[in-house]
Amino acid sequence: MQVREFELVRGKAHTGKKGWIVRFDGVDSLDEARQIVGSAVLVKTEDRPELEEDEIYSLDLVGMSVIVKDTGKLVGTVAQVFNFGGGDLLQVMVGSAENAVQTNSENPDSTPSRQHVWIPFAEDIVPDIDMESREMWITPPKGLLEDWKEKKKLQRRITAAKKVLHEMEQGHILEGLLSGDKLEKASLAEQIAGIDFQLFKHAMHSVSKQVDSMSKNVLAKSSLRKNVMRIPRETLMNHGEKGKNVFSDEFSKGREILQKSKAAIVLITNGSDSDIVDAEFQRLLNSFSELMKVEENHISPPFIIISPDNHVDSVRNYLVENDYFGFDNQKVWVLEEMKLPVVSLSSELMSKKILLKSPWEILQRPAGTGAIFSSLSSNKILESFNATGIEYVQICSLSDELVLGHPLLFGAASSRGVDVGIKLRKTSDKTENGFDLILSIDHLNKMCRDVAKARFSAHPEQHEHVEHVDGQWVAVQPEAPNSHRLSTDVTSVLDSCSPDKLCVMQIVE
Repeated sequence: MQVREFELVRGKAHTGKKGWIVRFDGVDSLDEARQIVGSAVLVKTEDRPELEEDEIYSLDLVGMSVIVKDTGKLVGTVAQVFNFGGGDLLQVMVGSAENAVQTNSENPDSTPSRQHVWIPFAEDIVPDIDMESREMWITPPKGLLEDWKEKKKLQRRITAAKKVLHEMEQGHILEGLLSGDKLEKASLAEQIAGIDFQLFKHAMHSVSKQVDSMSKNVLAKSSLRKNVMRIPRETLMNHGEKGKNVFSDEFSKGREILQKSKAAIVLITNGSDSDIVDAEFQRLLNSFSELMKVEENHISPPFIIISPDNHVDSVRNYLVENDYFGFDNQKVWVLEEMKLPVVSLSSELMSKKILLKSPWEILQRPAGTGAIFSSLSSNKILESFNATGIEYVQICSLSDELVLGHPLLFGAASSRGVDVGIKLRKTSDKTENGFDLILSIDHLNKMCRDVAKARFSAHPEQHEHVEHVDGQWVAVQPEAPNSHRLSTDVTSVLDSCSPDKLCVMQIVE
């Protein structure tokens, strides 16, 4: 590389363009000027013009430590300074200063592989700079630093997921990360990171063996159990006004649990039309509001709603429009139901392959009501229950016989010291659709922390999909069931519950 020294004779800004028109001593012809086209022009530090008191050369920011003013926490080190027309933008490499600095401010793609965050060099965000200590203090607006943290978490999940996929011989779904545009690859990465691989691995092993289920005949055997409680339907649906004398101990205990914020409610909705869901919500939640009006010193229990992905936004909006029906909005969560990949039909475990709808879309289906335990754990709701002293949790599905937060149900489970209370209605020897369970926090912890307690079944389904064959994506259109949907039922809780820790609450006419 040849280095030549010139003296700058004069120069002026090129109006309307990001550049300057200059003249160098010794460059007197067009041919001589062409010889230096594309060259980098450098200036010795001592030759730079003196700045005003509040001015800083952008290059002098490189290498400075970036610290959050309110907390004193180090964010990282300025690696480069860019200006894309909207003001200077600092590229800050997160963490220590080692290997953070690069001076190629012309090429934003030449960044180090370390995690970085972008910080606008504006006075309200970077109010204080100390050139002597080489430190700047920032007051970042909400969300500015959170984005890189989420990206970092996503990258860690993807890295871990890749390892698991190769171990399970499911590496074919990673092919889409090697092709397609940026949005397609990002979408696939998010889908991969969103898979609960612990639950998925258990589901794959679970469906390969038959497990006896205690829950299949719980109603048929309920008459033989000692822990059976028969509750008149009118007592339950009329908020218990006509049955308080009969169930006074249970009502008293249940009211105490609710008033001391020891209860929580989890409602699992189904995939029915949104109008039907709204009607059920209105009945259920208005009924709950009425129930709480008769309870003194009531504090709103935590309320978790699990909905299909296409209903989540409408459910949230419906709650907001109706002022959360009396629930404390800080204690309400609306979660998307968990899904698991659909796998190909095969009697051999390692031959079951995850199906792809496209190279960048994993074919997934709802994992069933039993996936609620993984959802509560992964969203840190179980952690919140434990921290706030929750003792009993109602887990239920939409039905015309459902009553949310009834003190009689919580009291029945608590007064009998059981881990699981199951409400059943028997009419013409048939069990009502849906489920209504009261779980102790101990049993909920057990179910959430050990996915092996979930009982899975495989449901044959027919799905079009694509396969990667000899470097090409090939569409497959089956004429018969070609896949399994992996599903678990919430009544798996009964399989891990000792018979003497189960109470059947049978609703009678």
